[in-house]
Amino acid sequence: MGLDDNSLSNYQTAYLSLVEYRAAHQYPLIKATNALRSAVKAEHCTIEVSQRLKRIPTILDKLRREQGMDLSRMQDFGGCRAVLDNIDEVRRVQERITRSHKRRNGSAPHVKDYIDAPRDSGYRGVHVVVTYDERLVEVQLRTKVMHEWAITVERLSGRTGFNLKSAEGPEELQEFFSLASELMAIDEIGGTADPEKLLRMSELREVAIQFLSKGRTAREGQ
Repeated sequence: MGLDDNSLSNYQTAYLSLVEYRAAHQYPLIKATNALRSAVKAEHCTIEVSQRLKRIPTILDKLRREQGMDLSRMQDFGGCRAVLDNIDEVRRVQERITRSHKRRNGSAPHVKDYIDAPRDSGYRGVHVVVTYDERLVEVQLRTKVMHEWAITVERLSGRTGFNLKSAEGPEELQEFFSLASELMAIDEIGGTADPEKLLRMSELREVAIQFLSKGRTAREGQ
């Protein structure tokens, strides 16, 4: 069914508003990224920094997925990320960004700590939501190990058609990635994994390999 002239006009107006709102985050994002680089340098950390404005299809998908979400509440229109060597560096950079935000804005930034409390999917990292020019920008801090898990899951999400980082997909596949994250975190701090978890990981790996080898076909056949 096609859109009538009034509906088409409303759609075009909404779309242009979205494009303009997204573009308004460009300069705040640059400021946040420069501040992140400065914080990492001040802590004498090895640095890998990147930045991005959220793509419009991704914005629309998030608005559809998350009940009650609107543009003003979306904290990651603009995002920058530092991939650091270890958790100690993550915490030092987090603290420096927090102090800087307090000096500029008079209050602490909102922090989402997915190291102390990982997401159900297994995602780990720290997100610090900072404000520049009255716009919110999400600063992501990860170790190299956390980043390796995240980019692997993102890549496989595209292959399977499930948003694995948001814990979508078959339960055993979700458990596989969550447990993989847990075991990687234990290894990162030099700990020893529970033998039962290692056994379970071996079992899940066989299931995951079979599922991932089918890719999108597995989802389409459900």
